[in-house]
Amino acid sequence: MPVFPVIIRIARLFGLLAAVVLVLAPPPVRAAETPRFLAEGKTVLFLGDSITAGGTYIAHIDAYLYTHFPEKNFHLVNLGLSSETASGDSERDHPFPRPCIHERLDRVIEKTKPDVAFICYGMNDGIYHPFGEARFARYQDGLLNLVGALRAAGSRIVLLTPPPFDAETRRLKGVTMLPKGAPDYGFKTAYEDYDDVLKKYGQWILSLDKKVDLTIDIHTPMQEAVDAVRASDPEYQSGDGIHPNAEGHFVMARTILESLEAPGVAELPDYANLPADDPLAPALKTILVRRRLLSGAWREHVGHSRPGKRNAPPLAEARA
Repeated sequence: MPVFPVIIRIARLFGLLAAVVLVLAPPPVRAAETPRFLAEGKTVLFLGDSITAGGTYIAHIDAYLYTHFPEKNFHLVNLGLSSETASGDSERDHPFPRPCIHERLDRVIEKTKPDVAFICYGMNDGIYHPFGEARFARYQDGLLNLVGALRAAGSRIVLLTPPPFDAETRRLKGVTMLPKGAPDYGFKTAYEDYDDVLKKYGQWILSLDKKVDLTIDIHTPMQEAVDAVRASDPEYQSGDGIHPNAEGHFVMARTILESLEAPGVAELPDYANLPADDPLAPALKTILVRRRLLSGAWREHVGHSRPGKRNAPPLAEARA
């Protein structure tokens, strides 16, 4: 991994004398072409639930772009929203009705004018119940209507499968899960085989490959990565079983970049486990802070129905 492109970007972020670094540095090694859909000057929108709202996988994609294309500026807009669904469903024990992307979709499109949209819903859409045809139909309708609205606005569409539900992590944490036939379920007491539901949702997502620009299976590589670690460490916990940890987010980012035919992905360092003395570590920390500041400002700028809105600076201030 070349060091100087990272230093250059850190200098730009903090307003230092990047020109001095450029004079002293040897020419950085740059890939010939940017990944598919991630062209300079295009608005790349990310929509999804709390996994996308957390945004670590988007920050990892951002870090890849900074280090491989330091001379280019990319416009990534993270409008993920915690608790959100595409279906409009909500379980009884949720503390408030789950927000639905369709409540804010018109505003999202109007204010972002996306050229490309990455969409990742499903974890909340089965509302942690066993598979049900009616819930599945509402998820399908919600996703297809979302795709149709973005397509009508001129956006290209990339669909991601839902990530895994890791029941073993929930068990290791002592979280109650329920077998099939229980009177009710929810995110606090999920169906113990809920991942089977997400697999079915993911299979349907992948079947839409002719209706959108690209579909990406993130479920399989994320589960394989967890299984590989757990083979030698049976007590391994991948986040909280719903929200992946940093390692899971890195697998998401790497899988997305591979699917976009991004050059140099095979040589990527593990962003989730960078040594403290790695030159990229402070840059990645800055990128994470920057991404969270911007995504919070974007969420409140567009508006949403989720209670407990977080304080965020005005979008113009956050951009500055």
